[in-house]
Amino acid sequence: MFKHIFHCLCVFQYILIYSVKAADQENQYGILVVETDGKDTANPATDHLFCVVYYPSIRDIPERENASKYPLSSILDLGETNTCDDGDDLEGFGLEDKFGYINTNASIANCSIAERAARLQEYKAMGLISDRIPSSKFNGSDFNISIDVFTLVEKNAKARMLAFQKDSPDGYFYVYSSKGSDRSFDPSLVVILIMAVSTVILGSLWSGYAKQSLRMKKERENNVENREDEPNCVQPQDGSGGQEEELSVQVSPLLVLFFVCCMCSMLVLLYFFFNQLVYVIMTMFCIASSLAMYSCLEPLVMASYQIPCLPVLRLPRCNLYLCVLQLELRQLLLLFASIGTAATWFIFRKADWSWIIQDLLGIMFSINMLKVLRLPSLKICTILLSALFFYDIFFVFITPLFMEGGKSVMVEVATGHSSDEQLPMVLRVPHLSTDPDRVCYVHTYSLLGFGDILVPGLLLSFAHSYDLLTGIKYKLYWIITTVAYILGLIATFISLFVMNSAQPALLYLVPFTLIPTILVAWVRGDLASMWEGDLKAAPKKFVTTSDGLPHSNTGLQVDEERDDDDETDDEIDEAKDNLPNGHLNTESSSQIPDQDNLISTPDKNKLLEN
Repeated sequence: MFKHIFHCLCVFQYILIYSVKAADQENQYGILVVETDGKDTANPATDHLFCVVYYPSIRDIPERENASKYPLSSILDLGETNTCDDGDDLEGFGLEDKFGYINTNASIANCSIAERAARLQEYKAMGLISDRIPSSKFNGSDFNISIDVFTLVEKNAKARMLAFQKDSPDGYFYVYSSKGSDRSFDPSLVVILIMAVSTVILGSLWSGYAKQSLRMKKERENNVENREDEPNCVQPQDGSGGQEEELSVQVSPLLVLFFVCCMCSMLVLLYFFFNQLVYVIMTMFCIASSLAMYSCLEPLVMASYQIPCLPVLRLPRCNLYLCVLQLELRQLLLLFASIGTAATWFIFRKADWSWIIQDLLGIMFSINMLKVLRLPSLKICTILLSALFFYDIFFVFITPLFMEGGKSVMVEVATGHSSDEQLPMVLRVPHLSTDPDRVCYVHTYSLLGFGDILVPGLLLSFAHSYDLLTGIKYKLYWIITTVAYILGLIATFISLFVMNSAQPALLYLVPFTLIPTILVAWVRGDLASMWEGDLKAAPKKFVTTSDGLPHSNTGLQVDEERDDDDETDDEIDEAKDNLPNGHLNTESSSQIPDQDNLISTPDKNKLLEN
């Protein structure tokens, strides 16, 4: 089944990618190597390697074996000289047999890289090196250029290159194409896979157990008299398990579609106003991840209160207007640690090691979201996943067809445009390959958005809660969706290499998880109850005994109808009427069927009352 799904998705994706592939062919990656001792080095040091972008439509560059060598002394820094056709006079610069190193800032001149190369060629230059990729488009067939043209894309590349020229005047450099090297396997993908799968598994398990625990708690509160909490008992502050907490988020299909429309609007705003909104998103991420970290780790603090030798130090009640906190010392320390972790990431977010803290906060955020956002039915899951399936495809593959420069809105927002800031809503791991041909990826990251974890994770959470509600052995639906999620991620990574372009992960994750779940539910006859969700699912019954705790009655797994409630009420009333008058006291009432011993069903969330 998974094989056929993967084949269909590959064909569909190939059609989409083929329509936008022309934009990707304008620029290709290459490697520039500097040799300072006059000898070729099989494995040059990393600081002698430069990532370059070249333009096949202007002039292609050869493979490493056929690369031409040029002396470092041939590089001529033209500074802020205007090299466009209507620019400065280049007669006195001595460009013959030189590589002109130009500044392509649009404020200096605004013309294409091809026009600049053609003008330097008129002055018999050997080649052109630019410090950035010009935004102006061109048609390569309109030019006849025979010199090498490439761009050094790293920010400090010019300073490094001129330093080599000064320190090693007898050195040389050569440039070669790195075609195919970008498809080589990188271990960072394994790290991303492990983090994503672990997050989804932990979050969905916790969500299912939390929902089942809340369901049993609501039954227990209706079965027995409410008992006041002990005044000295420390209560959790994450808001879970409260009387007002619902089993699942009550949403309608229209609300789901409205949510997706809001996501589209937010993504478009981020594309056009990234530099302004990125700090708003960072602030929201810090607040949400701090609360998530506290919520995920507070159970460990609550477990520590079971150790009798540890003292309990209650703090005064704190009214923050938005919420009221009544913390114990250990809870306060955890709150400070959570806020401090998020603040540390924000301050040092541009450091090389900041990805570790960002991923830690992202995992906590995702787990907490899965625990809190419990969808009520397979119908809502299907609508949400299907809508986001097309949302992902549109903003990755379709937007390059009409956006300026053929840019993908999703890719541009995820990678931060040309800004030095980046949205924190992704898991990121630096590329770990040491292959010299992957120098262009040394300072880049493998990325996986939180949506590619949360969206399938919501389906996994519902599947787990359904398994617990109906008492299905071996957690059948949860295991199916978990395996499907893993296969979907692997399919995403495979297509990443095959197609050699950014991938919308939901293109694979949604069909891989949703289709098997629906098919298995249909074969087993569970599709109707799963589709309607919590109110229609056939729950495992619980019998409340004299100890006040619900015990499972696995032999009773049928739907209760309201007629059963009326019939039970009639039996109780009849038993009362048969008693002699004046004997309805405590002793005689023990002969009447006790309400606390009646079977309750989670879908009603209440016991039969007189």
